[in-house]
Amino acid sequence: MKTKVNWLEWGKASFEKAKNEDKLILLDLTAVWCHWCHVMDAASYSDDEIAKTINNDFVPIKVYIDKRPDLRERYNMGGFPSTVFLNPDGYVIAGDTYAPPERLKLMLEAVKGEYKKRKDEIRKNIQLIEEKTNKEKEIKEGDKINEVMIKDVLLSVEDNFDSFYGGFGLQPKFPVPEALDLLFIQYQNTKSKKYLDMALKTLDGMHNGIYDKIDFGFFRYSVTQDWKMPHYEKMLDTNAGLLRNYAVAYNITKMEKYKKIAEDTILYITKFLSNQENGGFYGSQDADEEFYHSRQEERKNKKQPFVDKTIYVDWNSIMISSYIKAGAALNDDKTTDFAVKTVDFILENCYDSKNGVFHFYDGKANINGLLCDNIYFLNCLIDAYFMAQNQEYLEKINDLADFVLNNFYDNKNPGFFDRLPKEDDLGTLKHRSKQFLENSFSAIVFLRLYFLTKNGKYRQSAESTLLNFADSYLNFGYFSAMYAVAAGMLLNGEIKVDIVNRKGMVNACISSINPRIVVNFIDKNKKKSVGYEIEGAYVCKGALCKGPINDNKKLEEELT
Repeated sequence: MKTKVNWLEWGKASFEKAKNEDKLILLDLTAVWCHWCHVMDAASYSDDEIAKTINNDFVPIKVYIDKRPDLRERYNMGGFPSTVFLNPDGYVIAGDTYAPPERLKLMLEAVKGEYKKRKDEIRKNIQLIEEKTNKEKEIKEGDKINEVMIKDVLLSVEDNFDSFYGGFGLQPKFPVPEALDLLFIQYQNTKSKKYLDMALKTLDGMHNGIYDKIDFGFFRYSVTQDWKMPHYEKMLDTNAGLLRNYAVAYNITKMEKYKKIAEDTILYITKFLSNQENGGFYGSQDADEEFYHSRQEERKNKKQPFVDKTIYVDWNSIMISSYIKAGAALNDDKTTDFAVKTVDFILENCYDSKNGVFHFYDGKANINGLLCDNIYFLNCLIDAYFMAQNQEYLEKINDLADFVLNNFYDNKNPGFFDRLPKEDDLGTLKHRSKQFLENSFSAIVFLRLYFLTKNGKYRQSAESTLLNFADSYLNFGYFSAMYAVAAGMLLNGEIKVDIVNRKGMVNACISSINPRIVVNFIDKNKKKSVGYEIEGAYVCKGALCKGPINDNKKLEEELT
């Protein structure tokens, strides 16, 4: 909505204005789906007195976080909206989340007064923080990734598990799909039922609380511990993670209720969050309490909440992987076909070999140089290759993997930077950072690449990245689940599956939660000399190989 504040864009002109006029920047981090962002626009930023103060005494900049994840990571105050005060160089001096009118008035006066009094001191403090942040650490000789790390993370998951309602932590209660991935993997590795029980308890709790029983799909989170008070926005990335979880739950348990939830979630995405004609998934659907509190009959007559039809490539990539996994688990070719269609859409519209993958598409591709887009798209390309066995995908995988290594990987102090440096970088964008979650996922992807190609530099970059976070992964508690998954992949190696003529067995491999699986389909009608005389699946773990296997159940047993 339009407010009375004269918002500017994040850019050189805004920063020059702040410097020339020696004014603080008021940065509003907002999102189209964000309920309290709309409330703050309607109340605080439409208040005459507040708007006058901001327009006269500050340089106001509004940033939409979905379009700028690099700014979201650097400047968010722990929730959205984020109300952030920056000095003219773009460094944080104060901040808050949602600020109602009276609180915002007090903040504006307090921050402005404090800055005038302590300008030089604030600048010195910022310099000290900068020096500390940019200090490089060294990996000690002899450090190794080991099983203890996985156990540590599992202990953190268990300690934070809510045995009453499922999920992790207290309130607000967010889905954590990656923690459930780890629990499923651990259950398959150990057959210890406690891991499966924790995962299923969580899935049941979420379904009873943050799931839309009428139009389907999952809300972003619950305000309360029992999942019963949803925050009503529906996000593509939330639904992608949870679709994967429920599809895997069905694959492991064969329980119809998980199959139904996965199928209905796909129905929701098909109807509201996808471009069925061209390929591509939409970003989000707005929160609208009145709409979602309506009964089914009433809802039919109401207008659906607004859908942001922007194609965000990182979220699309997560959903592509989930569609491929769910399609394989449900034997639903339509779902996997749409995933592959979306891969082709992104390759055509949001990728070029010089710039890598762009962040979002709204009729044209925008913003290149973010690790999240490149690494998540690389991962879904691997999934698409296993499903479609398209050699063009394999070529793109190799090209994009080299692009990521050459542009994002830090050989000196191992790990992946979150973005490429650009000449017009402002504020803390001048300092590239290594985000823990992105690096954990990058390690997973580069281990998958190593399993697929046997290129040693992929393994080395993954291992060095994990070692670089070996002294800090525990700080992230149960959010270090992806780190533990990557550590397990490194320690256990790949499971290579050659499938001869039995195309239907590909689904059994792809529907598995195990990220160590490499699928190679061999059509004997097209390749005469393949080394396998009998049809079926051949499974190799290191030097130990079994086959031919002709039964899906037996194949699934070998994929752990």
